[in-house]
Amino acid sequence: MVMENFVRQFKDEGYFTSLELFSPSEIKSICSIIDRIEAGEIDFPRHKIEHDPHNPSRLRKINDLAENDSFFFNFAKNQKIIELVKKCIGKDIKLFGDQLFMKPPGGIEKTRHQDSPYFPIEPMELISCWIALDNVTEQNGCMWLIPKSHFWGAIEHSEKWMVGTREDMCIPEKNLPDFKEIPILLKSGSASFHHSLIVHRSGANKTKQPRRGWAIHYMSSKSRWTGDIDSKPDFKLINGKSFPGCV
Repeated sequence: MVMENFVRQFKDEGYFTSLELFSPSEIKSICSIIDRIEAGEIDFPRHKIEHDPHNPSRLRKINDLAENDSFFFNFAKNQKIIELVKKCIGKDIKLFGDQLFMKPPGGIEKTRHQDSPYFPIEPMELISCWIALDNVTEQNGCMWLIPKSHFWGAIEHSEKWMVGTREDMCIPEKNLPDFKEIPILLKSGSASFHHSLIVHRSGANKTKQPRRGWAIHYMSSKSRWTGDIDSKPDFKLINGKSFPGCV
């Protein structure tokens, strides 16, 4: 698919996928660093690492890889990603954040949600690049999303959802218009891109292998911070320039 078609699908549908974006050696490099973080061989903030609530010996998630490790920050600037992001949200880009989703065997689902209600950023027009480190299937917990749901605006996340002892919130299905979900199936090295208002979820991992994916969130550097000013991070510039009074 040519870049113009990617951009058109992002505007019209709220997502697109890019096949074989990264080589096996690039994916191997990412996974090697992750293995070393998991093994404690790399100094990484422990409070950024979450464990499976049903099996605390297994990693579930690592937050802010790019903020805390130069390898991941440099990878987040990879031009194969940035050229696509520029076409969707403009050339002046900052990194909002990122997460590695480990989804180990037996890993739990993530219920329906939008990203923007969790992100204190206006306008709600961020884009996420979700890189498949393993093949992603329905059986191992792929992402499911609702095309065009980014046109619905922010939806109240009013239903309680427990992740172990941690309380989270999700969107009740009754609050959604009629919809049809689609699975995002990816080969290792491929990536999907989605708008921060797309309604999406992921299933449980019913296989014996992990389903690892790295999500990197990008925003226009013209965006505004809407949270507590004292807790505003120092967002890193990825491309272009910064603007006074913006993030």
